Amino acid sequence: TKREEPIRKDSQSSDEDRTERPAPRAKRSKRRHAKSRAEVDLEKLVFGGADEKDLGSDIFSKIGQETSAYVGSGSEASDDEEMESAADEEDDDEEKEDEDEEEQEDEDNDDEPSKDDSLFFVDTERDEDMANSESDTSADGSDSGEESAAEEEESTGPKAAWVDDDTKDAQVALKAQSRSRKLRETQSDNVVSGDVYEERLRQQFQKIHAVPKWAAEAEANQEDGSELLKTTKSLLSKSSTVLQPTRLDTVRVRNANQTAPSQSAVLSVQFHPTSNVLLTAGLDKTLRLFEVDGKENHKIQSIYFKDLSVTTAQFIRGGQEVVVSGRRGYYYSVDVERGSVNRINGIPGHKMASLEFMRGNINGDRLAIMSNGGQIHLVSARTKQFIHTLPMNGVVRDISFTADGNYLWSTGLDNEVYQWDLRQNRCLSRWHDSTAFRPTCLGLSQDGSYYASGDNSGVVNIYDTNSVTQAASGSSMFNVKPFKSVNNLTTSIRGVKFNHSSEILGIFSRHKADQLKLVHLPTGTVFANWPSMSSHLGNVQCIDFSPQSGFMAVGNDSGKALLYRLPHYSGY
Repeated sequence: TKREEPIRKDSQSSDEDRTERPAPRAKRSKRRHAKSRAEVDLEKLVFGGADEKDLGSDIFSKIGQETSAYVGSGSEASDDEEMESAADEEDDDEEKEDEDEEEQEDEDNDDEPSKDDSLFFVDTERDEDMANSESDTSADGSDSGEESAAEEEESTGPKAAWVDDDTKDAQVALKAQSRSRKLRETQSDNVVSGDVYEERLRQQFQKIHAVPKWAAEAEANQEDGSELLKTTKSLLSKSSTVLQPTRLDTVRVRNANQTAPSQSAVLSVQFHPTSNVLLTAGLDKTLRLFEVDGKENHKIQSIYFKDLSVTTAQFIRGGQEVVVSGRRGYYYSVDVERGSVNRINGIPGHKMASLEFMRGNINGDRLAIMSNGGQIHLVSARTKQFIHTLPMNGVVRDISFTADGNYLWSTGLDNEVYQWDLRQNRCLSRWHDSTAFRPTCLGLSQDGSYYASGDNSGVVNIYDTNSVTQAASGSSMFNVKPFKSVNNLTTSIRGVKFNHSSEILGIFSRHKADQLKLVHLPTGTVFANWPSMSSHLGNVQCIDFSPQSGFMAVGNDSGKALLYRLPHYSGY
C-alpha cells in the first residue's frame, strides 16, 4: 500500500495535467473569435449603422464575459474532448449570428443612411462613366489606340523610325578618351549608359553649334510634313530645274563592266545612241557590250581580236555597227545586230602603218583617219571605200565631227583650227588661236554652241562658236580668243567631252591619277564638289555621257569602267 500511494499521486497529477492542457487551447480559440467579433463591433461603432449605446454595452459585456471565461476555464474544464466540442459548437453559433447580423445591418444601411454618411461619399456617376469607357475601349480598341497614338505624337512630336534597344545596355567610359572627358558632369562621373552618352553628345554639339536664327524661325513656321513622307515620289521636277554652277550631285553605282572587267587599261567607252548599251575596249584585244541599268550591268557580248590591241572603238551608222582600230594597218567592223565581224585592210590606195587615230560619227556617213603628214583621209562608213583627203598645213593633232555629221573640225601643232564642209570636201574657214600651246585634243558640243581645245600644258580653252562665225564672215584667216580658260589640270590634256545638253564639259589627262574635272557651261565654272579626295578614279583614259546624261562612264588604267549616276537628269 505504501508503494501504491506515489503511483496514485502521479496518476492524479497526470490526470490534472491532462485536464489543464486543453484549457489554453480553448481559451485561444474563444479569444480569437471574441476578438474578431469585437473588431466588427468597433467598426460599426466608428462608422455607424447601429445604436451606439446598445452596441457599446454589448462590447463591454462581451469583454467581461471573455475575461471571466478566460479566468474560470482552468477550474471548470474537466474533460478535453467535451471542451473542444463545446468550443467548436459555440464558435459555429457565433459565426452564424455574426453573419446574420452583418447581412441585416447591410440591408438597413442600404435602406436608411446613417448619421455619419455625410462625412463620406461615393462617386457612382464616375464609376459608371469609367465602366462605360472600359466597355467602349474593349469594343473599339483600335480607334482608341489610334487616338492615343495621335495625341502622343502631337505632344512629343513624331516617333523615331527605329530605336536601338541595345543602347541602354551599352556602357561608355568617359575617362577612357580625352575627347569624352568633357562630357562628364562631375569629376567622379565615369561610366554612363548608352542613351545618356548619346544625350550628352547631342547637348555638347548644340553648345558648340548653336541653331542659327533663320533656322529657328523656319522650324517654328514649318508645317507638318508627315503627308510628304508617306510617298517616294520626287518633290521637285528635276527636268525644270537649272543646273547649279558650283555643285553637281553624283551617285556612284556598280561598275559598268563589273561582270566582265578588262584585263588591261580601258581606252574606249561609249554609250549606244538609242539603247541602254555601253561598249568598252582596250589593250586586252577584247570588245565588250554591257546592258547598263546601274544595278547588275549584265554583259551582252564580247569579241576577242587575236591580232589587234584596240585603241579606238566607236558606234557608227546610228549604232548598228562598231569600228575597232589600233596600231595596225587594218581595222575591224562589227555588225551589232547580226554579230558578224569583218576585217578591212586599210585604206584603198593609201598605205598606212597605223590606223589608231580614227574618228567616226553616229549620224554621219564618214570615217576620218589622221595621218602623220597633216592629211585627213575620208572613208565611207557604209562601203569602207576611200572618198577624199583633206590637207592641212601642219601636223594634225585631233579632229571632231559636228552632231549632224556634215562638218568636220581639225586642229594642228601650228595652233590653227580648220572647219571643213564634208558635203563639198572643202575648207570653209581657218583661224589662229594664240592662247593655246601645242594643242592635243578638240571637242564640239552637240548643239554647236561651244567647242573646246586642250593643250600640252594642261590648259583647256572654251570658245563660243557664235563669235567664231562672226569673225569668219569678215576674212578667211583671223584670230579668236576663248571666253574661258580652265587651268585646273597640270598635265597634258588627253580628251574633252560635252554632254547632250551642252551644260557639262568633261576634261581629263592620262598622266596622273584622278585628273578629271567637270566644267559648268556657260559660266565656265569647275564643279568643286566632284571629284573629291575619296573618288579614286585612277588614271583616267576616256569618258562618255549617256544620251540623256543620266549616266557618266569613266575608263581607267585598272581595267574598270566606273559608272556614275547624275540625279539632275531624270532620263537615261
